[in-house]
Amino acid sequence: MKNILVITGSPRRRGVCSRYADELVSTLGGMDARIGRWNMAESSVGGCTGCEACRRRSAARRAADASEGVHPYCVIRDDMQKLYTMLDAADEVHLVCPVYFAGPPGQFKCVLDRLQPYWELRRGPNAQPGAADAPKRPVTLHVIGAGGDPFGFAPLETIVRSAFGSAGFRVVEVVDRVGWGQPESESEKQTFPAQSEGE
Repeated sequence: MKNILVITGSPRRRGVCSRYADELVSTLGGMDARIGRWNMAESSVGGCTGCEACRRRSAARRAADASEGVHPYCVIRDDMQKLYTMLDAADEVHLVCPVYFAGPPGQFKCVLDRLQPYWELRRGPNAQPGAADAPKRPVTLHVIGAGGDPFGFAPLETIVRSAFGSAGFRVVEVVDRVGWGQPESESEKQTFPAQSEGE
C-alpha cells in the first residue's frame, strides 16, 4: 500500500490551505493508500542556523561505514523530527502551500531550509555512497493564494523544487489553485475533478 503525505504549509489553522487540504485528503482517500498529514500551523520549526552538524554527522557515518540507511540528522530538536520520519516513509507528497509575495510563508521557509540534512546525505562532501542515485519520489505542489500579485509564484515553485530535490523528491506537477476558496470564486473552484481509474 502506498504512503501519501499531505503537507500544509500555511501558518493559519483553519485558513484556505487547510480547507483545500481537507478536500484533497478526501479525494486521495479513494485510492488504495495510507494518508498522513503534517501541518505547519500545528507545528513549531526553527530555522536552519548553518551549524553544519548534519555535515559532521554525515562524515562520521561515512567513516564508520554505517549501514543504517540514509536518515537526516539535525541538532535542533523540534517538530521537524516528526516530518523527517514522515518524509522518509512517504512514497508520494502533496504540498499545499500559500504564496506570500511570490514565495512561501516565512514559517514554512524554515521547514524547507531544514531539509539541508538530506542534501548532506545525498550530495554533500560526505554523501552516502549511492544516495544521490536513488529514484526520486513525486511531489505535487498545490499553490493557494488570493491572486492579484503581478509577480506570480515562480519563486515559490523554484524554492520547493530545490528543497525537496535535495531530500530525494521531484516536483512532478504544479496545481495552480490561486483564487480557490475566495468569496468571488468559491462555487467555481472548490470541487476537485474526478480522478480517472489508474491515476
